[in-house]
Amino acid sequence: DTAGSASSNVLDDYEEGTWTGVVKDHDEAAAMTMDTGGEDRTTGAYTKIGNIVFISGFLQSSSLGSVSGNISLFGLPFTANSQNNYQTSIYMMGGGEGYAITAGHSVGGYVNPSTTSIILTVTDATSGVTHMQESEWTADGGVMVMGHYSV
Repeated sequence: DTAGSASSNVLDDYEEGTWTGVVKDHDEAAAMTMDTGGEDRTTGAYTKIGNIVFISGFLQSSSLGSVSGNISLFGLPFTANSQNNYQTSIYMMGGGEGYAITAGHSVGGYVNPSTTSIILTVTDATSGVTHMQESEWTADGGVMVMGHYSV
């Protein structure tokens, strides 16, 4: 290592905080009521290191409201990278509950480019996944979210 070359290894962008998630129609026309039983089930944590954001949280609804059709999780702390080849899958198992899906199917998601949202998916097709529908999430549905994405 030569003198002066270490500057490229210096951590120059680090941040920690919280984010508030809400499940909405994919077009954001309606939102579910989040937060149940007096517990804050709307807030997750994040750590941003450079252009990568690590997220986690347990988010739960208490009412479906007038949500219909495709649903997504909105409220990520930073806008995702705009390039499709930077899309990232988000892990959503382990603590999910209140789903109206077939046994053996699983809920997942991926960060939607140029947005602050996660497209919710269900592994229920021979071709892979379909967009999660409001009919597959119950009024008290909840999801444990963990993953990272590029900004």
